[in-house]
Amino acid sequence: MKTLVRGGYVVGFDDDIGSHVVYPGGELVYEGNVVTFVGRDYAGAVDQVIDARSALVTPGFVNAHSCMDISTFQFFFDIARERRRGYTGETRKKDLFSGEKDHVFDPSEIRAGALLAFLNMVRAGTTTMAGITSYPFKAYNDPTWEPEIYMEAAVTAGIRAYLSHMYRDRIDGCVDPEKGREGLERAARFVENYHGSFGDRIRGLLFPYTLDSTSRETLVETRRLADSLGVGIRMHFAQFPDEIHLLDEVYGKTPVDLLEDIGFLGRDVLLTHCLYPAGLEPSAAERDRALRLLATRETSVGHCPWVLIIRGSGPLYLDSMSDYSRAGINVCLGTDTFPQDMIREMRWGGIMAKTAHGRRDGVGTAREVFDAATVNGARWLGREDIGRLRPGAKADINIIELADHNIGPLADPIRNLVYFGTGHNVRTVIVDGVRVVDDFRHLTLDAESVLRAAQPVSDKVRDTLVRWDDAGSLPRELPPPSYPTR
Repeated sequence: MKTLVRGGYVVGFDDDIGSHVVYPGGELVYEGNVVTFVGRDYAGAVDQVIDARSALVTPGFVNAHSCMDISTFQFFFDIARERRRGYTGETRKKDLFSGEKDHVFDPSEIRAGALLAFLNMVRAGTTTMAGITSYPFKAYNDPTWEPEIYMEAAVTAGIRAYLSHMYRDRIDGCVDPEKGREGLERAARFVENYHGSFGDRIRGLLFPYTLDSTSRETLVETRRLADSLGVGIRMHFAQFPDEIHLLDEVYGKTPVDLLEDIGFLGRDVLLTHCLYPAGLEPSAAERDRALRLLATRETSVGHCPWVLIIRGSGPLYLDSMSDYSRAGINVCLGTDTFPQDMIREMRWGGIMAKTAHGRRDGVGTAREVFDAATVNGARWLGREDIGRLRPGAKADINIIELADHNIGPLADPIRNLVYFGTGHNVRTVIVDGVRVVDDFRHLTLDAESVLRAAQPVSDKVRDTLVRWDDAGSLPRELPPPSYPTR
């Protein structure tokens, strides 16, 4: 079936200049799961027409780092930062490292959290995501059954998913090289079994969880296996001061230098956060050298501004994606934690850069963050058929309503979207030629049912964190109420 989308504005992609372009009054045609035309005044016959003349038509967003389970993050708003470490005590170690059970949640609970996460993503315009799981509720690795649940939930939600089996061999002072090897083997099996499955809507990645929780030997083997399997690698990287201190103790190297020494860096690698690539207090020259090295190795950086800025840690975390882009690094955008709204993430990325530089021009621009949410994520994944709209690309399409009071009078549709829009403005989402969201409603998931199923899982998160709080630093009522309740 051939479908014409008649837009108010259509964001196409011009291969000659390597950039998005905007067509006011533009049109887009897709047949099956492939875009066949982007421009104006399409003259051919079509089977159906989608009237999007009040809307902006964009490529689907590529969410390069998105949490697929129930978030712990909401429980720590307005709580002093030192309290956030309360769930890493001895009770947690006993629960997870006793040999009886190395995880907290059962399959039905994991599925409930996954469906909420995927609903949240797709409803806000993410058509391709690279998923992560949060670390507190498991020991070294994901349970063997967990990645398959995320795969099933992604297929149900209609999203294009890059999935991984998480692994590590050092956690909370416990070191077990065998667990690292075991987790890496599980990850490889998942790739071998499912990469390219469900009409190529599911692909695999390798996911050593963090640089400080994965040994040098496991990282070397990860690089070898990624080359052998032909898949990418993603990792939390240079995110916390404790991580940098440990690397200095164990290896006597900065984060970037360690990965360079073992031949880990490359075009297929995404390093998420990357706040301290040259250590905690580098000189300007040392920092520039680290960024140039990442650019030379064509290694991508994953930027998740919302999860950073809400910590309120000031200059420690307030860095500029524009510095990385100017160094030649491919900066991708991810939502990390709840809510999985890439439009809002674009806005925070721009605001963080402008605040870091103390200026509003030339840094954190709407163009820069829109690229990070689309073509840059696709570039890390080695794909030229997503993150852009041109003939031959996948029909991954967002129709975003502009005729809305929060969008306001139009000046430039991309700036209006980035600075004023939210995921609630996304009217229609098409993934691989299939309409998944229409008229602001997900077509295969009932939002009320998904949210209802997720609530007891979130309650269990809260109760578990409080029970693990050996130091008594967390309030018993977590999160504490903003006002007294009566």
